[in-house]
Amino acid sequence: MKSRISRLFIYLLLFQLFLLAGCGSAKAPLSAEDWQQMEQLVTVRNFQFRARWAEPLQTSSMNRVATAGLIPPGSSVNRIDLTGTANFLSMQADQVEMHLPYYGERQVVQTYGRAEGMSFKGTAADISTKKNEPQNYYDLDFNLKEKTELLQCNLRVFLNRKAVLTIYSNQRNMIRYQGEVDIVQR
Repeated sequence: MKSRISRLFIYLLLFQLFLLAGCGSAKAPLSAEDWQQMEQLVTVRNFQFRARWAEPLQTSSMNRVATAGLIPPGSSVNRIDLTGTANFLSMQADQVEMHLPYYGERQVVQTYGRAEGMSFKGTAADISTKKNEPQNYYDLDFNLKEKTELLQCNLRVFLNRKAVLTIYSNQRNMIRYQGEVDIVQR
């Protein structure tokens, strides 16, 4: 009996040791070539972002929309699948064209009776890039202004061209998109 308990104790101890070793691993630093690819993407600014997921801010209104069954199948109130939905953000130097679906609350209504997503065509302002070596990503920040709406955008680019686009608006709740960026061939 005592032998069985001591074996069980040893197995549990080994299991905890393996579990802790797996959880405590740090991110491996990227190679110079990986950093160069990401840096070229954000500094040359000749790319197209396509969203796979929309992540709206979860509010009581969004919860009511989900309860009413208006969220697409395979989605939740705070993570909406955009497969099959035409969407993109294209950037060439400082020129931006964006057509992304919007899920969330609008505080200032400029277009009554018309549903429109995040749409913009024009020049980006206040463009800046920032490298984050400990977390292995590049940030590309820029502002878009159309009529009375100001959009503050952050595109976070990871290895393998995975990206997260976060948009803050002065008229709508924040929304985040997960997807991929591809270099546009001229």
